[in-house]
Amino acid sequence: MTKNRRYDALNDARIAEAAARGREPGTLPMQAYGPNQIHWPPRGEPVWAWINWREGSAMSIPATAAGWNDRVVVVEWWDDVGGQRSVVVWRTAVTRRVGQEFAP
Repeated sequence: MTKNRRYDALNDARIAEAAARGREPGTLPMQAYGPNQIHWPPRGEPVWAWINWREGSAMSIPATAAGWNDRVVVVEWWDDVGGQRSVVVWRTAVTRRVGQEFAP
C-alpha cells in the first residue's frame, strides 16, 4: 500500500494547528487588578506560575514576573508553540523559583 504524502503533510499541519489553539493561556481581566498600579521593576523575578489554559488543565511553569501589585502578577515565558507569552494571574498563583513565597 502506498502513502499519500500530500494528505499526510496536510493532516500533520491540522493536528499541529489544533494543538496550538488548545494551548491558549487564560488571563485575568483588568477589573481583577484592583486600584493599585502595577509595579514594573527594571528586570523580572524568576518564578513558578500556575497558568490556566482555555482548553485543558492548569499547570505550573517556570516564568518571569514582569510586574505586580497587591492582587495580580504579570508573568512572561517562552513557549515552543506560541513564542513569547504573557498573562496576568492572581498573586497567590505565583512563587519564587528559589523555593520562597513570592513577596516583592
